[in-house]
Amino acid sequence: MAWSENYRSRFLDVDLDKGRFRVSRTAFSDPAVFQEEKEKILYRSWLYLGHESEFPNRNDFLVRQVLDAEILVTRDSQLRVNAFYNTCGHRGALLCRERAGNKALLTCPYHAWTYRTDGSLLTRGKVGGYCKEMDDDRAYDLKPVAQLAQRGGFYFVNFSADTPTLDEHLGKAGEWIDTLLEHSAEGLEVISGLQEYQIRANYKLMCENSMDGYHLVPTHGSYLDYQRHMLKGMEVPSLGGHVIALGNGHSGLQSNLAVGRPIAQWMPSWGEPARTLIEQKKEELVGRLGQERGEFIANTNRIFCLFPLTLILDSQSIQVRTMVPIAHDRMISRIWLFGAVNEDPEIRRVRLEGALSFLGPGGFATPDDVEMLEISQRGYAIGGVEWNDISKGFHAGEDTADGELDQHIDNEIQMRTYWVEYDRIMNDGPSHDAQNVRVTEAAL
Repeated sequence: MAWSENYRSRFLDVDLDKGRFRVSRTAFSDPAVFQEEKEKILYRSWLYLGHESEFPNRNDFLVRQVLDAEILVTRDSQLRVNAFYNTCGHRGALLCRERAGNKALLTCPYHAWTYRTDGSLLTRGKVGGYCKEMDDDRAYDLKPVAQLAQRGGFYFVNFSADTPTLDEHLGKAGEWIDTLLEHSAEGLEVISGLQEYQIRANYKLMCENSMDGYHLVPTHGSYLDYQRHMLKGMEVPSLGGHVIALGNGHSGLQSNLAVGRPIAQWMPSWGEPARTLIEQKKEELVGRLGQERGEFIANTNRIFCLFPLTLILDSQSIQVRTMVPIAHDRMISRIWLFGAVNEDPEIRRVRLEGALSFLGPGGFATPDDVEMLEISQRGYAIGGVEWNDISKGFHAGEDTADGELDQHIDNEIQMRTYWVEYDRIMNDGPSHDAQNVRVTEAAL
C-alpha cells in the first residue's frame, strides 16, 4: 500500500498534509470489533502451532490451544504430522487431556472410542449395538483443521480452507524464518518448558509493543543502565538498526544493541569458560556461512511479527511468542524458547539465563511492558479520546506492502504495515495481489 492520498475508515485516519497516521481506539476497546476480527481475521489467518522438535517420533502427540480451539497434533505411524480438533467424534469429550505424550492409540475417557494417530476411528468402545455400515464413510474419524503447513520446521494452522497458502501469506517474512535455521547446522529444538501468563490488554498491543523501538529508552531505562554497567570498559557499538515492512501485515526490526547472544556474542557476566565456547561457535559460523553472513548471524538482534499474532525474537535467545485472545481486553501470552540441537550445556545455561533476565516473566523487560500494555488498555476504557498516533517516520509514498525499510529503529512503519492489513481485511478490501493501489477516500 503506497500512500498517495488522504484516507479515512472505521479504523484509520491518514492525513498526508499533516504527516499523520492514526488508529481508532475502538480496535482495542470495542467487544463487537473483537468478535468481528475473530471472524474476519483470526479464524482465516495462519497461526503458530508448534515446532517439529516437539513431536519428532512416531506416535508423538501434543495438545495446544489456538484461539478458542484445542488442537491435537500427532505424528502418525507413517511419520506424517496431523492437526485435529481435540474432541471425540462420539459425544465431544476431550480426547487427550495430557499436554503431550506418545501413544499408538488414543482412547476417549468417556465411552472408550479409540483412534489411531492418523485420526481414523479404530473401535467404538463396547462391541455391539451399532449398524456395521455406520462408519463406512469415516464420518466419525477425528476432524482435521482446514490447513496445516510448515516453514523450516515451524508449523502453522489455518481454520479456513479458502485462504492463501502459508508461503503466500508469509511472503518476504518467510526469509526471516529461514535465517533462524542458519544458527546451527544440526537444527533447532524447543527447550523444555513454557512461559505462560495472562495480560489484561488487547492482543494487538503486544504486537505493537514487541516491534516498538521507540519505547526502549523511556520504558527500559533500568535494563540499559544494567547493560552499561556490565559492558564498562568494552567497545560497544552505538544503538543502530532499522525497521522494515515485509508486506501482508508482517514486519521486522533489526539492531546491533549489545545484549549478549549465545549464538556468538559473549558478555562478561557469562564468564571465561563461556567465552571460549562462544568464540569457537563464531569461528564455526564464519567457516560455514562466510565472514559477512557469519558476522550478521552472530551480532544482529531481530524481532519479527507475523500478522496477526505471532512474534519471533532472535536476541538473547530465540523465542516464539503467540497470544490467545480471550476478550477485547484480555489475552494469554505463551512463549517457547529454542536452542541449537546438541548445544553445549554451558551455552544452554547462558541462553536460558539471558532469556529469563530480560524477557522472562520477572525479567528486566516483561514486567515493564506488561504494565505499559495494561495502563494503555485502562486508558482506552476511559473513553472520550478517539485516536492513537503511530505517525513517527510517516511520509507520502510510504509503501507498507513492498519491503520499505526505515533506517531509524524508533520509527513506526512496522506498526503501520500491521494496521494497513488489519484495515484492509476488516473493511473487506482487495486481496494480497491488489495492495499496491492508490488509496482513495473511504466512507466512514
